[in-house]
Amino acid sequence: MTHIAITAGGTSENLDGIRKITNVSTGSLGWHCLEAVFAHFEKAGSAEFKIHYVHTENAVIKPLSDSQKPHVHVISVTDAESVYHAVDKLTKEISVDYFIHSMAISDFTFSYAVDIYRLSEEIEALQSKHGFTDDHVRNLLENPKTKYCRNEKISSDADIILGLNRTKKVIPLIKKNNPNTFLVGFKLMRDITEAQLLHVADQMAEKTGCDMVFANQLSAISESNHQGILIKNGKIIDRPDGKKEIAKVIIERMMG
Repeated sequence: MTHIAITAGGTSENLDGIRKITNVSTGSLGWHCLEAVFAHFEKAGSAEFKIHYVHTENAVIKPLSDSQKPHVHVISVTDAESVYHAVDKLTKEISVDYFIHSMAISDFTFSYAVDIYRLSEEIEALQSKHGFTDDHVRNLLENPKTKYCRNEKISSDADIILGLNRTKKVIPLIKKNNPNTFLVGFKLMRDITEAQLLHVADQMAEKTGCDMVFANQLSAISESNHQGILIKNGKIIDRPDGKKEIAKVIIERMMG
């Protein structure tokens, strides 16, 4: 049995139970990869595979046929923390052969919100009592006393400052838990040369253990256009154009 994991969509980080921080990822590339996996095994005349599809609520999901459903294990996630735990659990329980990590996971999650005027009063009080030492200022900015309580609706009557914490990185978990997994990572950059893009993608592969990286620039993505470079061992091995073609090429190169 061949196990393939695919992550798709963009995470949403809760602010106050009503508002969220999210991104514009639709997860459509992940779904195209799922369809390409089905096409690959159909062509090979094999039914010995299972797709573990980890998706966010905003990710594209299309109806599956009765014959396809038994081959798909759907895992729903919301924020970066839930993705971390889902991937950790999956890769510890199952020896995943191929992992396509196309999900756009937030690098930051909500820590606190504070009224800018209340925060300025705290800073003024701090100056009067302690002066502006690095430690005192850092402690105040990490945890203001006048911040809104978690899940308390943030008032729109005043300007606010948001505190954000870094999220835990998901991609290192994959090779850590399954060293033999063939891992495909994704890198999106902005306003750099192709040589720089290749360098950044190569650094990512070295750091995370990715066997292939699909890298592109924000300017190459639109409703009707999606271009990028597929990189393996520090070299460009393909230049697919369009999400369906990107997915097809990734699966062919990955499983070929």
